[in-house]
Amino acid sequence: MTLHSQLLLEVPGIRHAFLTAAESAGRDRAGELDIKQVHGAELLALDRRRPQGRPQVDGVFTHLTGEKIAITTADCLPLLMASRDGRFIAGVHAGWKGIAQGIVENSVRQFIRHGIAPADVVVAVGPHIRACCYEVSAGFFPLLLTTPGGALAQAHRDSLFFNAPQRPNPHSAAPREPNGLWFDLPHFCELHLLAAGIRAGHIDWLESCTYCSPQTLGSYRRRTHYPAVKTQQISWISRDEVFC
Repeated sequence: MTLHSQLLLEVPGIRHAFLTAAESAGRDRAGELDIKQVHGAELLALDRRRPQGRPQVDGVFTHLTGEKIAITTADCLPLLMASRDGRFIAGVHAGWKGIAQGIVENSVRQFIRHGIAPADVVVAVGPHIRACCYEVSAGFFPLLLTTPGGALAQAHRDSLFFNAPQRPNPHSAAPREPNGLWFDLPHFCELHLLAAGIRAGHIDWLESCTYCSPQTLGSYRRRTHYPAVKTQQISWISRDEVFC
């Protein structure tokens, strides 16, 4: 079933949706801007013309009407963002690498460059892998410390890493790593959103875990544990013609 954010529904002229894997597989994507997501921190600022080729970016920011920004995920966080007045939107693919390298801060800076204060930006976060299923190796934390987001990870280590899965259920991932830790990816993203100036009340969390939802959502990690046909989900946002 398609999911929607109440916060985005309240923004004038904005349409959006978080699709299931089945809805995504059958969706006609003709006419959409095609980007190659590379788990980085770069966004495309789409102004008048579409770029040549397939940009290697992990987000798109625009004020244009009629442009549907679509993000594909299968455990990473899809962020759909809009200024509260509906004049600017962004779609962002945020995995741990992109968040650690600054994709969240770069997204917020796009709004700031156009005169929108971070306090006037709303963010809807679609389904993603959660701390019930996201086990990482013992070497993950030292690696994270070498990134631009390392200081934030160090300061909040106790709320980001756990010795056991958090709120597991029968569909959750079983421990597989010797001395593994369980990583709270959405909290890592939240820390960056708040540090960038987004208000906590302006963040809408659609908390379904991709790993725990095999009937409706695709999960890259689940597929590595239990080989299956590749599935993903699309999240999209657009501005209505009312703003022409």
